[in-house]
Amino acid sequence: MRLILLCVSPILASCVAAPEPAALAETTPNDVNAADELSPDEAFAHGIVLRDSNELEEAFTYVRSAAMRGHKEAQFELGLWYMTGNRGVREDFEQAAKWIEQAAQQGQPDALTYIWQLYFYGRGVAQSDRRALQWLQRGAGAGLPMSAYYLGLFHYEGIATPVDHAEASIWFEDAADQGVPGACYYLGVMSLEGDAVEQSNEDAAYWFERGAAQQHPASMLAMGDLYRDGTGVDQDVKQARAWYRKAKAQNEDTEVQSAAAARLEELEAAEPE
Repeated sequence: MRLILLCVSPILASCVAAPEPAALAETTPNDVNAADELSPDEAFAHGIVLRDSNELEEAFTYVRSAAMRGHKEAQFELGLWYMTGNRGVREDFEQAAKWIEQAAQQGQPDALTYIWQLYFYGRGVAQSDRRALQWLQRGAGAGLPMSAYYLGLFHYEGIATPVDHAEASIWFEDAADQGVPGACYYLGVMSLEGDAVEQSNEDAAYWFERGAAQQHPASMLAMGDLYRDGTGVDQDVKQARAWYRKAKAQNEDTEVQSAAAARLEELEAAEPE
């Protein structure tokens, strides 16, 4: 089950190998007092200006001051620094999870996107599929498209909840309507198989085409299959070849690349151009 969610976040994937930077120098009481004299909004804004000027020690002081006073954007920013181990802060997933969760509790969208992943992978917190599911539910309820998509996957695969493809289809459609190509792919598969939705080859073609239009590898491969077999579309070997070539040319999914290459060879052997 965990393979379907591998490398959800490029930051979570890349930070594992991030080099450890030098630690920030200790802040002085004067620095702290100056930051605390500003409102949380002002402290955060000034911290970002300092960050962008590469004045990292002072930036940390101002952002942390705002975060400690409940500023959700500052909390997420601080958590991100700890997660990635940059901006002069040593990588520390426990601190990252602490601040990101505080921001998520206040509904900060980016924090909601990351916190479920921290629980799912057990980075800085005890691994918990149940907590990951709860955070996905909150993110999806807040209208976040990727949260809706992964919530659909949790229901589809039965992660921390019973397998429920009907419920999965609801969240996939929510995500697809917000432009998530992977959700379009799953709806295509479910329509093709009549899995928790009405069986319809035409609907399958509709969803696969929407995913393929956004360069989703498996959707492009599926479009090739539909045109090859005349399923939900008029049979068209040239169109099938075109989609297989697109699926082969992408670099995101090597399994799809291999499958597309094999299908092209089969077509060209049967009916060379």
